[in-house]
Amino acid sequence: MITGYDHFVQLAESLQWDETDLDFTADRRAWPQLTEDERSRLLGLIAGFVLAETAVSSELGSYQAAASDASMQATFRAQARDEARHARFFDLVAAEVVGVEGDNPAQRRDVLRTHVSAELVDLFESRLPDTARRLAEDHTGLTSAVGLYHMVIEGVVLLAGQNAMLDALEGLSVDLPGLRRGMELVLRDERWHIGFGSRVVQSADIGQDEADVVLEQGETAAKVWGDLITPAAIEAAVKQHRRRLKAAGIKFW
Repeated sequence: MITGYDHFVQLAESLQWDETDLDFTADRRAWPQLTEDERSRLLGLIAGFVLAETAVSSELGSYQAAASDASMQATFRAQARDEARHARFFDLVAAEVVGVEGDNPAQRRDVLRTHVSAELVDLFESRLPDTARRLAEDHTGLTSAVGLYHMVIEGVVLLAGQNAMLDALEGLSVDLPGLRRGMELVLRDERWHIGFGSRVVQSADIGQDEADVVLEQGETAAKVWGDLITPAAIEAAVKQHRRRLKAAGIKFW
């Protein structure tokens, strides 16, 4: 019998994939053929994903510890496995396709950090860790933490960036099939992550002040990508954020 959040765990199991199975041979050949503008935009997006996925994969331990039951804890654990795979995937792209210098992921992150905005770095390397630390100290903050992680970071920031990446790949002068396939698989994972977060928020008793914070965070968060995504894409992400919150039963005044 499926109870609680078990269906998310089963879904995660059915969607497993291995980043090392992806073939980047054509991508390596094609990368030098991209225009300077194409390379610059893709590099910025890849850099953002490397930093973001590394951060989110390392902070889910506090969420697991704060889970209200075993099924929720198992779902956070399944999500952490996904996020770690995403981090490995984007690091693999940075190393093997882009040719970012560095003997290990940490060294490559140091290089890539210069290709994204200070706001993006702050969100993933300061605000998210701070939220996770507060949650570790006070488990009653789980709903707020899920609001930032799942509804804002995944539902707005990462989703907007992923859609921007897929749009950019469609318009390239040459094809990057390995990167495109990996992005499709990452996006498939993120859909159930957001669905899980929406379920957690929907099951909680959200006060108006907390609802307003989640809304405001979402309305500003997509801007951390800077000019790597278009104003239209930011607007679309914010509208989707509002629809998702309303579907989760959050009312705004």
